[in-house]
Amino acid sequence: MQMSASNTPLRIGLIGAGAMGANHLRVLRDFDSGVVSVVGLAESMPDTLSRAVRIFHVPGFADYREMIEQTMPDLVLVVTPTATHFEVASFALEHGCNTLVEKPIAKTVEEASALVALAHARGLILAVGHVERFNPAVRRLKQLLEEGMLGDIYQLHGRRLGPFPPRIRDVGVTLDLATHDIDVMRFVTGSHVESVFARTRQLVRHNFEDLLLAVLSFDSGALGMLDVNRLTPTKARELTVTGEKGLFYLNYLTQELTFTENDFEPSAWGQMGSLAGVGDGVMTRFKVHKAEPLRLEYEDIFQAIRGGSQASVTGIDGLAALSVAQELLESAKTGKVLACGAPIRAL
Repeated sequence: MQMSASNTPLRIGLIGAGAMGANHLRVLRDFDSGVVSVVGLAESMPDTLSRAVRIFHVPGFADYREMIEQTMPDLVLVVTPTATHFEVASFALEHGCNTLVEKPIAKTVEEASALVALAHARGLILAVGHVERFNPAVRRLKQLLEEGMLGDIYQLHGRRLGPFPPRIRDVGVTLDLATHDIDVMRFVTGSHVESVFARTRQLVRHNFEDLLLAVLSFDSGALGMLDVNRLTPTKARELTVTGEKGLFYLNYLTQELTFTENDFEPSAWGQMGSLAGVGDGVMTRFKVHKAEPLRLEYEDIFQAIRGGSQASVTGIDGLAALSVAQELLESAKTGKVLACGAPIRAL
């Protein structure tokens, strides 16, 4: 499709005006009018649509197909229930629109693969909303790991806990929450998940899991642990990375990043004499320039559209995270360690 000229605003069409859709609109509203223009908002629920139109002052449509055909956006945002991602995103891509799909990219690996292939065939950008990639603390962690501050990575432990959200009804915690951590672990290690083992529980609802405990084995030799649930009264979003030289602690919510060095010093334990062990060394708190990850995600995809390049988080990345998540669900179902197959590469 013919995209906006470089000196004109990018035309944005948003599909889905629920809680996450409203969050997208809030962030888009903060961009200068010369950068973006929201040309349409599609939402099938009349009350939700009218409320969003009233608050954000954007053109509203009851049917996303009508919105796309009438406005022909440069970028379509798919912020709908996971089960509809394939249908909606494929329609946008078939109509020549660059597309950003909230994670997970689709409900099944087959649907995700079809979206990746369609975008490739049409020469369009397909980005996936793994927004934690744009968390400034994650970016800083990635940089420090690449610089060798930790040495060899031994273990990553992701904790993503919180209370039950009534708005999420179509997927369990593995697709809804763990895909964040799968993607971040792949990103910061630069390695592929070779095998998985998982256990899940269905405690609040009986159709989807609300607790996941899992181990991921990476081809780099690192092990990843996932501790994810919708059962905890307080919210936690944390990642620790243990390695040769110490431990990184990252808080996604506060964008805090610290590093505690290993300290190999002898210690006397009463009658036991002198024992060598690892203790707490110097702790460094890194300065992180805090920013809204969703805004940074938009800046990235806007730059990709203007420059004719790929977004930082591609459909391939979304497909890889979804593939691991589906293997976790299968492992929990069968009770077996499952291989994840060959690394998913760009087309």
